[in-house]
Amino acid sequence: MPPYRLLWLEIAERQYLDLPDDARGLVDESLAQLERDPLGLPDAAYDPSSDQWSATSGGGLVLYAVVADPPTVIVLRLVLL
Repeated sequence: MPPYRLLWLEIAERQYLDLPDDARGLVDESLAQLERDPLGLPDAAYDPSSDQWSATSGGGLVLYAVVADPPTVIVLRLVLL
């Protein structure tokens, strides 16, 4: 399967830029995994009612959507817990 490209909603990008450096590094690791296999994260959960995925990352939560063609992960929100 080809790698997925990341597409950011503006609010998610702002949330990412506002993260502390250490948390941003952990999120970067999760984002790299999402680019390779967005459905394969160990704790990824799918909500069919919203057609969105969620996974924990860097002490927070990443909300995202997956588009098959072209292979794209849309980062919707980042939430620190």
